[in-house]
Amino acid sequence: MSFKAALCLLPALTAVTAESLFQSSAYEAGSLGNAPVQSFHSSTLSPPLVNFLTNSTSASTNYTLIAYRGTGVSQPAPMILDSKGELVWSGAAYGNSMDTIVQEYLGEPVLTFFNGSFYSGGYGSGKWVILDKNYDIVRTVTMPNQTADTSDFHEFVIIPESNTALLESWVVTQTDLSSVNGSTTGWTWDCRFAELDLATNTTIFEWHSLDHVPVTESYFAISNGTGDSEDNPWDYCHINSLEKDQAGNYLVSMRGPSTIYSISATTGEILWRLSGKNSNFTMGTDTTFWYQHDARLQSNISVSPFTMSVFDNAAGGSGNVEATARGLILSVDTSAMTVSLVHEYIPSFNTTAGSQGSVQPLSNGNVFIGWGAEPYYTEYTSDGTIINDVHFAAADVTTVESYRAFTMAWTGYPTTTPDFAINSTSAYASWNGATEVATWELMGGNSTTGLASVSNVTRSGFETQLPITGSYKYLSAVALTSNGSCLGATEVFEVSTQASSGTAGSCPSGSKTVGGSTSTGTSAKSGAGRLGRSGAIALVAVACALALLL
Repeated sequence: MSFKAALCLLPALTAVTAESLFQSSAYEAGSLGNAPVQSFHSSTLSPPLVNFLTNSTSASTNYTLIAYRGTGVSQPAPMILDSKGELVWSGAAYGNSMDTIVQEYLGEPVLTFFNGSFYSGGYGSGKWVILDKNYDIVRTVTMPNQTADTSDFHEFVIIPESNTALLESWVVTQTDLSSVNGSTTGWTWDCRFAELDLATNTTIFEWHSLDHVPVTESYFAISNGTGDSEDNPWDYCHINSLEKDQAGNYLVSMRGPSTIYSISATTGEILWRLSGKNSNFTMGTDTTFWYQHDARLQSNISVSPFTMSVFDNAAGGSGNVEATARGLILSVDTSAMTVSLVHEYIPSFNTTAGSQGSVQPLSNGNVFIGWGAEPYYTEYTSDGTIINDVHFAAADVTTVESYRAFTMAWTGYPTTTPDFAINSTSAYASWNGATEVATWELMGGNSTTGLASVSNVTRSGFETQLPITGSYKYLSAVALTSNGSCLGATEVFEVSTQASSGTAGSCPSGSKTVGGSTSTGTSAKSGAGRLGRSGAIALVAVACALALLL
């Protein structure tokens, strides 16, 4: 896929102590940097500082899941933010990721995301990571019948009822491209998907686009020598979303043809095409989409008409096709073979999204949209009224993105040690991924093992400030739930050095413990660390770059 020109001479990223802003003109103007980030005393994590353009109390109070990335991002990570835009969990040690989402595996909620390499053609090579509630790796999954680490980053769907998973890969294949002004011995990507039995790691079904979709269906054009060699293949298909329908067949979105395909699980044949050059449907007013992502069934496909959500990028290939990207809800009638528009959702920035994107209808009728290459996520009422609009980079910045964005529930009990820092007047406590902390109890004393309660402070955002009242040689903090149960304790810090004594803190005597352990080690994938305030903020220069389109 082509590249989008990035902004040149970007100012440095700026770390800010605020955890979110509201209608900040300075933020939008770039006065805080093109990609402002939060900073903390107790942790080296630097999640985005978000700017709420619109915020209503009627918006979802669930967490927001993004895959924070881009050439303008200093600390890319799979990430969870709360409804106020404050950090809940950052998997910064994983680096660049895609598609952070809650799914179900073996009867338990899990976090899944892609981890691997990203390439300029808008594809990836790596593995899908499954984390449990303790943020421990349950397993990783890759595309079957391929060499190691060859799954693409566009899709991974766990189907709990069958304990199977859907995933994809792109495979360079030699084929005749003369029908699209290429060579008779040209090279293109073969877009493949498979259903994998997770218990046995065996392939249940595998499908290759070149066996069923001719290259002439693509709107992408061959240019600048693409397709002439194995090292420079032409992308004709660009598979992205994938799901299994209620009839057991597959719904596949391919961006190159601007088409959604229904694929028979028995024969692999195409049952129908929706939109594109060879659509089997008559497309109603405002239903045609271009270079789309995230096609999802919203009702039973066996009952016609059924509804489907689609992210319409409105741009890709040769450039803009429509005025603006849209979230779409479509009614699809497989008896009359017609498509009609139920509703469209227009972004506040009112322009196209060159790549990526997601549409998530919610149980209350609202719709939550991640705008992909445009660093926004937005919640609408069913009639299209914006009730929550969040920007996580300055206006017109093209180097910050998230493949998709979701609002979902999650409960996390990390087994790492909570993070802690102190200065002459305050202590600071945080715990990456801990969702059940209600209060922090400051413990103080004159020996590392003789600490008693000093104060109890309600948790405030990712990091909570605990004022130091009185004179103590040693301090630590304990994380408590709303009923006073102990989740874990920080290490014990020596006040004179403002550094860890190396002694593990402990829950108050007689307190009930819940969640994970209170081990003293820090998870290798937590991305958290401890340092004094003087070292907490790093200004990261952002080079003039080209933003990768996916």
